[in-house]
Amino acid sequence: MAEKIFARQTNDGLWQWRSASVEGEWLSDVYHTGDDEALAESIRGSNTPVTLLLAGQQVVSCTAQIDAKEKRHMAKLLPYELEEQLIDNVDDMHLAFTPGDNNRIAVSYVKDIDIESSLEALLELSCDVRTIIPDYAALRLESAGITLVYDGSHLIVRTGALTGFAVEPFLAPLVLAAQDNELDFTASINLIAETEEQLDLLYSWLPTEWTAENGPEIIRTVGSFWDWLDPKPAYNTMNLRRGTYSRQLPVNRWLLSWKTPLIFAAAAYLFAVVVGFAQYQGAKAEQKAIVAEMNDVYLKAVPNGRAGDPEGRLEKLVKNMKGDSSQSTNLMALFNTVAQTLAEAGNISMSSFRYNSDQRELLMNIEGGSFAELEALRHKVEQKGTLAELLRVEAKGDKHSARMKVAEASE
Repeated sequence: MAEKIFARQTNDGLWQWRSASVEGEWLSDVYHTGDDEALAESIRGSNTPVTLLLAGQQVVSCTAQIDAKEKRHMAKLLPYELEEQLIDNVDDMHLAFTPGDNNRIAVSYVKDIDIESSLEALLELSCDVRTIIPDYAALRLESAGITLVYDGSHLIVRTGALTGFAVEPFLAPLVLAAQDNELDFTASINLIAETEEQLDLLYSWLPTEWTAENGPEIIRTVGSFWDWLDPKPAYNTMNLRRGTYSRQLPVNRWLLSWKTPLIFAAAAYLFAVVVGFAQYQGAKAEQKAIVAEMNDVYLKAVPNGRAGDPEGRLEKLVKNMKGDSSQSTNLMALFNTVAQTLAEAGNISMSSFRYNSDQRELLMNIEGGSFAELEALRHKVEQKGTLAELLRVEAKGDKHSARMKVAEASE
């Protein structure tokens, strides 16, 4: 499986591409040519990263001098530093740059419309485009020299690590003559063309300084652009896939991958909702039937009753029938016993009382001069056949208060 693919678009709208391993070795000796679908078919399903090679004549590489103090704001200032060199509006250009030596930076710029036309075509095919560079930046460069490839209708030249250009053949002699590269005998100039005749033509375009006797070594090679393409270097230093054209989340590819599972998941969820709603309606109807049946039973037992909570009403009726609520209260008996004892004590007063019918107990808040008086009262109440207990005894100045619980002795 290919680890990365280099692709470029030709003048007739077709694509050329070649596959390489992650180590930078070509996986085949030939490159492929085809339309959009053919390219997509070779990539589909593998999520292979793609390096887009823009036509060199669309991308301009140059250097610019910038003040060291302005490096922090380079991204904002650089377009206007180059404005005099640009023919088109600076707002319609896309720039990439990387710092160099002596406050100089290497710059590549391209029209937005040129980068969009090639990039969008690949994105529509769901290709994972990670790198965008001009085609001349991918050529092999040997011995700090220059590489020239005669590629049919264009001359593609790489002049340095981050510089190069591509021109039509009739402009080649003029553009090459304007190059200021100083090459000595240690450098190499590689000429690549598909025929010997093209190599002769290419040699004739070279400046006389390069063909002099003590000039650089000139190496002629019969081959093509793809033969001299170098898959090994990393091009991130001058990658045009940044800024406005930086990578985005592959939402469309994710949607395509998850389209079928999402459809099945949505169908299953909808089916579960329908089944759950049907079960709820069935349970609701069953509950209504049970309530109606309970009301019928209740009305048969209590013809004059009112439907509403038949279970509770029947339970209350049964409880009353058992005598739970018909037992006589002992409030008056307990209160009479305590009242007589209070009257005899004289110095103890009662502020409030409460009767607990469920426990059949009398709770009283009493107050006296001392704890001994309160305890004496409790003892006298018990002597009259009841159970008495002092609760929450508190001292308040020269008074003592307490809660006294009184119940029948049998309990």
